[in-house]
Amino acid sequence: MDKQSHNNALNDGQVIGPEHHKFKLKGTATAHPLGQFWQADDISTPSPTAVSIIVLSASLTKHKGLLAAFKQQIIQAKNLRHKHIVSIYGYFIERGGILFFAFEALDGLTLDSLIKTKKVSKLKENHLRGLLLQTAVAADIFVAKVRKPHSALAPDLIYINRQGGVKLLPISPRLLLQETNFTLSPAFQYPAYQSPEAFHNNLLPNATDIYSIGCIAYAALSGNPPFSLSDDESLHVRKELKQPTKTSKGQWKNLQQALSTNPEERPASAIELIQSIFNVEKIPETPSTIENLSDETSDATDIPTPETGHKKRPTRWLILIAIFTSGIIVGFCASLYLAQQQQALTNKHIAAWKEQAEIWKATSDNKEKTILRLEEKLSSPDKPAVKPLGQTPLSREKSPIKENFGVFQDALQDGSFGPQMISLPAGQFQMGDLNKLGDDNEKPVQTIVLPHSFALSRFEVSFAQYDHFATLTNRKLPEDDGWGRGSQPVVNVTWQDATAYVKWLRVETGESYRLPSEAEWEYAARSGSQSAFWWGNELLPNRAICDECGSKWDGKQPAPIGSLAANPWGFHDLNGNVDEWVQDCYSETYVGQPLNGSARTQSNCKFRSMRGGSWFDIARVTRSASRYRHPPSASRNTWGFRVALDLK
Repeated sequence: MDKQSHNNALNDGQVIGPEHHKFKLKGTATAHPLGQFWQADDISTPSPTAVSIIVLSASLTKHKGLLAAFKQQIIQAKNLRHKHIVSIYGYFIERGGILFFAFEALDGLTLDSLIKTKKVSKLKENHLRGLLLQTAVAADIFVAKVRKPHSALAPDLIYINRQGGVKLLPISPRLLLQETNFTLSPAFQYPAYQSPEAFHNNLLPNATDIYSIGCIAYAALSGNPPFSLSDDESLHVRKELKQPTKTSKGQWKNLQQALSTNPEERPASAIELIQSIFNVEKIPETPSTIENLSDETSDATDIPTPETGHKKRPTRWLILIAIFTSGIIVGFCASLYLAQQQQALTNKHIAAWKEQAEIWKATSDNKEKTILRLEEKLSSPDKPAVKPLGQTPLSREKSPIKENFGVFQDALQDGSFGPQMISLPAGQFQMGDLNKLGDDNEKPVQTIVLPHSFALSRFEVSFAQYDHFATLTNRKLPEDDGWGRGSQPVVNVTWQDATAYVKWLRVETGESYRLPSEAEWEYAARSGSQSAFWWGNELLPNRAICDECGSKWDGKQPAPIGSLAANPWGFHDLNGNVDEWVQDCYSETYVGQPLNGSARTQSNCKFRSMRGGSWFDIARVTRSASRYRHPPSASRNTWGFRVALDLK
């Protein structure tokens, strides 16, 4: 079954998503240019949360250029926070190949559907004004935060919710499709609303969006789009548009200014445009909060200016007041709700900080001793320092493994050396979801007692190390996806490939190399901490590499091994960069988990465990406790591994 057939087979009640994050579809899908629009419940949250998702069609997911642009836009959109911009939660890949992105629950009604069904002409003027004003706010906020135009504003991206009013989908189909020649059905509507300069691939001015907002206002006021999808640039320049019957000559003049072919002649902002079109004096009085405020604003405009005696335009602060208190439905109740939500969020952060302070207070003595011991070991002239990659390897004779946190490398038969290893002491820790941020597969929390010391590789296995093994054993080299080899972490390897590598290491060195167990991996990742990440419960920039972790590699590609700081025990990239295969056969919970730190094993294992999260994943997946599963024969460009070693 190919990806397209997967998409067609989706139905009500079906659960989709990667192992670490599942969604349950509700109702029936509606057609969308990108594929299918679904209502769904996020069932990976403590209680099911209503969301909307768009499942990309198979024809789109086959195009690498489009996928790269799609990922960049989703990452960018996740950083946009405004009540009139759709909140994007992230994109997800179903094991069967389905790619989709999830966002806040939308009713599915768009301004485009109102225009096509002629229902927009039935809206009262105050409602139409509120709709367009909120759209203008969203457009201006987008430009202010992204620092470039959306470039594809159109009514099919403007959703109208019963709760929250207008919501702009911050995805630009123009940027998604500019390197392709796809014919989508249904088609995106932006070609009928784009400015003349947008027909070219040059850098676009922010005034491009003002033109589009002008076209949207024209369609809302007249009931018809100003142009058709087939109209080219010349028609956008030469076509004579008729004045909408709902507008006065002054309003039409202001609207025509936004539709100027010269970007410099357009209004400075979308808000200014809509304010100029809807002269507040022309809005009829109604008992609504919106119109009462409009009347107050109208009074402020009756002040003559000293220079001309004409009516003064509303001051900027009055415009902002009107913007943020107007809307189709949003009013006092919504504001109160948002305030309560903000207070709850603040209380949650305070509680997390208190919890983290208590954790650090309880473990500070041990952590301080550990850090001092590491600093002494790294700086002492008579003990081997941790050397940069490419320098003389560390042998066991130079770095005795009896010392906890010692760094060494075992010699291979051709005179080269294996991965750098760090020896870890026997110890005890709490394994699982300690912070109530995880999934059911991280429960129940288990007390693990590791009775013996062991070693874990300081870095993820690199392409250079894996290629050396593959070349000597006549094994196929994995693809690097154009990111380079050398010190890049090896990717596109299966659990079987990783197991073959450690078996080869055992033969080459005569030592007991293997993949780490889940418990050993988490023991090293926590490095004495009880927080979500080794540095705490909140994201900090350049501590890990994921699609929202604050590094230059986020959502783009893995970083060379050791690019970011090590955790307190000296390990790099246990959180993020690439997912890491471990030895265990995956189990849905920790019930029956070996309490001595060994791997869970069974015959005919269908799924192997994986840890750490990757450059592609959301931050939640990179927590020290996060775990997920994959078939041992599967591989992706986000999957790698590191090795462990039993110490005698």
